Amino acid sequence: MMRGGNMKLSSEQQEIIERIGVFFERKGHQPILGRIMGLLLVLEEAEATFDEIQEYLSVSKSAVSNALTLLQSQNKVEYTTKPGERKRYFRLKVRNWRNDMQEDMQGIFRINALLKDVMATRSASNMEFNRCIQDFQQFIEFMKVEMPKLIEKYDRLHNS
Repeated sequence: MMRGGNMKLSSEQQEIIERIGVFFERKGHQPILGRIMGLLLVLEEAEATFDEIQEYLSVSKSAVSNALTLLQSQNKVEYTTKPGERKRYFRLKVRNWRNDMQEDMQGIFRINALLKDVMATRSASNMEFNRCIQDFQQFIEFMKVEMPKLIEKYDRLHNS
């Protein structure tokens, strides 16, 4: 039995869940990953059991199982249990957005290092392509300098 006995999502909630699924799909992921994350975002409890996820999204047990395994391995979803209950309650792993952003930036900086190596091997015969790569590298260097300043500015504005 579902908590509160209410297994209905509003049309607004359903639409948001679908939009998040499409967003994930456009980024090359299975839409089910985004739909589960969307569900956990819109539910007031911000958590759901395996059966609730399956019922809310009308998907197979194996689809939910595979998606939850992947989301857990990506550190996006975790589960908790409640005293005296065997059920697992899945919820988004609310992490420090700063750490996430710094990890993403580190990945971009690593790409930049690889691009430098690529440029060292390229001849000058395709100047237009070379310029595009160099422009991208310069932007990454610019971000490397500006991002910490932006975070400091944000902190000054929001934590004063």
